[in-house]
Amino acid sequence: MPPVSTITLNDLPPAPLQRGQDLLGAMLDAGLPAMYLCMAGSCGRCRCRVSAGLEALAPRTSAEDFHGCEDDQRLACQARLDVDGDVHVHQPPR
Repeated sequence: MPPVSTITLNDLPPAPLQRGQDLLGAMLDAGLPAMYLCMAGSCGRCRCRVSAGLEALAPRTSAEDFHGCEDDQRLACQARLDVDGDVHVHQPPR
């Protein structure tokens, strides 16, 4: 059986996250209250702080650079799971 990776938003229960899946998609699939607007990297609304699992994510995209994401920040619609691992993100409540 393949390893199960998870994403945790704030202090909510973890949700499944598959390799190649973007963080926003995983959170929305699980019914988590993630902040977002465009789902394409153009608005920056889904910016989140990654407190664990940053090394499991694919490299930063040009959209994340454009929005000035700090080293521990990613756009949830752009950040994809690259290798198995658990990811913990924080966003302000909606």
